[in-house]
Amino acid sequence: MRVLRGSGVSLLACAAAASMLALVVPNQAGAADPPPPKRYVTGWLPYWNTVDSTKSVVNNANVFQDASPFVFDANSRTDIALTADADEWRHMRRALRAAGIANIPTVATDLSADEFASIVKNPDRRAEHARALVALVDRYRLDGIDLDYESINFGSSAARANVREYYPALLRTVDARLDRRGAVTSVTVAARTSRTDPNWWVYNYPALGRQADRVRIMTYDFHWSGGSPGPIAPKWWVKDVAAYASDVIAPRKISMGMPAYGRDWFVEKVSGSCPAAARETVSRTTRQMWAFADSRGKAPEWRQQATSRRFTYVRTYSSGGDTCRAKRVVWFDDARSLEAKAQLVDRYNLRGIAIWALGNEGRGAWSVLKEFGRTLAKS
Repeated sequence: MRVLRGSGVSLLACAAAASMLALVVPNQAGAADPPPPKRYVTGWLPYWNTVDSTKSVVNNANVFQDASPFVFDANSRTDIALTADADEWRHMRRALRAAGIANIPTVATDLSADEFASIVKNPDRRAEHARALVALVDRYRLDGIDLDYESINFGSSAARANVREYYPALLRTVDARLDRRGAVTSVTVAARTSRTDPNWWVYNYPALGRQADRVRIMTYDFHWSGGSPGPIAPKWWVKDVAAYASDVIAPRKISMGMPAYGRDWFVEKVSGSCPAAARETVSRTTRQMWAFADSRGKAPEWRQQATSRRFTYVRTYSSGGDTCRAKRVVWFDDARSLEAKAQLVDRYNLRGIAIWALGNEGRGAWSVLKEFGRTLAKS
């Protein structure tokens, strides 16, 4: 997950949780009603935005298979820390349970490839880490666990090779323990388009896919904050990832990532001398992007091949004696992007989609997802 923190959010109070739960209404379909949508959606509920993300799940429970509060960090082989406020985490669990949504929280990590390799290569340390992960399921009565270990891609070549070889062994150990509890083992991986793709090489798709019950692929950040401007997740690229993944992993396990955010890049100086801040890339949620475009008097245009929205604007910067006018370009995904790329679920017989991050989605997203879910239900 490329962490995209929003503005600060207050604690989720009991009254707020109760109001969210009240929104869950049993389906009372009559003869003339359309079929209920297929439950093909999952996604992550970030610990810095528990209110909006929990509402997104509860208010749209009929399309969710499960959901993953993004609330744990693996600091070592035995230390797995809760990153969310304890009260918010408790209310998230209660809300998901009341809505009938399986709770499969995500464990992230900052461990390097070298640190992680020292755990997974050693059978005893690997078993210790597996026990620490499974203990979360027992302690909180969870429906499973999702491992989103991204920092393990960075380190020495030897360590990365060991991670590639032994990470599946960790999943096998975790899965064997969770199977006995009737719980799910999920793994989140970065996008790869082929066996020879050098990007995110530590993720051995076939081996990880054999051990995990669910595989979520982060098909976003095709253009990222440290690179050149462009669409976050163009459909042609997502299709390439889906084609490769579904060839080496059972398609019924795979959920393709869908971004609910975008980025704002510096393009060029128009006039003056620019301070460093003018060249920074800014991340915003889809909801924020629409509001920002409105504040600038811009109508984001749809780019068909990119399956994304785009607009440009000029901003004045002044700092430390430097002043300039700079041209910037914004790319972001919206409901139309979701509609275009969700079609890949049917094309490749996938499990569904995974949204990063829930609570960030903009106008019209849920009506699109529910309508497509009804077409899946008919197929």
